[in-house]
Amino acid sequence: MLSYFRRLFKTSTTPHLLQPFSSSSSSSQNHSFTVNYLIQNCGFSPETASKLSKRVLLNNSQKPDSVLALFKSYGFSNSQLSSLIKTRTDILSYDPNKTILPKFNFLLSKGASNSDLVHIITRNPLMLSQSLQNTITPCYDFIKRFLLSDQSTIASLKHCSCFLYSKYPSHNIQLLLQYGVPESKLLILFQNHYYILSQNPSIFEKGIAEVKELGFDPKTTLFIVALRAKINSKSHWERKIYLYKKWGWSDEIIASAFLKYPWCMLASEEKIEAVMQFLVNHMGWESNVLAKHPMLLMMSLEKRVIPRAFVLKFLQSKGLIKDAKLAAPFKVSEDLFLKRYVNCFEEEASQLLKLYEEKRDASTFK
Repeated sequence: MLSYFRRLFKTSTTPHLLQPFSSSSSSSQNHSFTVNYLIQNCGFSPETASKLSKRVLLNNSQKPDSVLALFKSYGFSNSQLSSLIKTRTDILSYDPNKTILPKFNFLLSKGASNSDLVHIITRNPLMLSQSLQNTITPCYDFIKRFLLSDQSTIASLKHCSCFLYSKYPSHNIQLLLQYGVPESKLLILFQNHYYILSQNPSIFEKGIAEVKELGFDPKTTLFIVALRAKINSKSHWERKIYLYKKWGWSDEIIASAFLKYPWCMLASEEKIEAVMQFLVNHMGWESNVLAKHPMLLMMSLEKRVIPRAFVLKFLQSKGLIKDAKLAAPFKVSEDLFLKRYVNCFEEEASQLLKLYEEKRDASTFK
């Protein structure tokens, strides 16, 4: 296995395709030509072209013209080309038939459409500088080992095309396997939490250790979700801890809520604040109720929480239920909610349904 990974990420470089300077005069002429080419053919402003010209030196228009023509023939728009060249100006110096086209053909041979190709390359043009034989192909085969099909692999690359050349994903996957995460759970990472696989392995391993120490079982989906939350930037994590403490949660309560439903640390700060404001300040709930049922923090405030809360409050005001501060009614499907809390009250059903629909449409606390 070790030899496989060494072969997988054998260092390779794209041959340097720029011509050496013959004199300071020719260098100056080539620089001027490069700037003018970037302005006239790529649509950059003089200022931007001057900055980009420091990354590449063009002797004539033959090669960059061929590069642009190739990209356009596969459906790249002018704006996408501008973005590519701004990121990787040196692609204008590549041999289109030797360096670029083989990578296009590789992706197309795996079932990628032209639009898939454009999407993958535009998101991460660095792959164009990688060796097809020594890096891209073995990386692709490694990913496909877990995703099983070309279709799924291409779909994953559309989200994170760095999988085609970065050594981090394989290192991090090996770490997960060593910690007992089953291969079946890795599919969740590729499909929904792909970006964490591209994290620096030292950061990734630290996150794995912390999540396991908190009590998550590596064999479960909750472990994967918790890992994603923990590997988010430290400042994001700390701001959410601060926010929950602001609403009265202790460290122990936060840890308990996270263990029950780790998605609560993936909710945006704005979403957490909005749900707390509504249920605690407007509906009179204790904030610790949300810690016992942290799933509520991820539900749609406008389409689920607000309309259902008003229905429950109405039922309590009429003495039809004892307590409107219940979590269960928010967790059931809409059909079951309407059956249990609207339609079963024959005299109030039409009024309850009207209230429910008004609050869904208005999305207001009032």
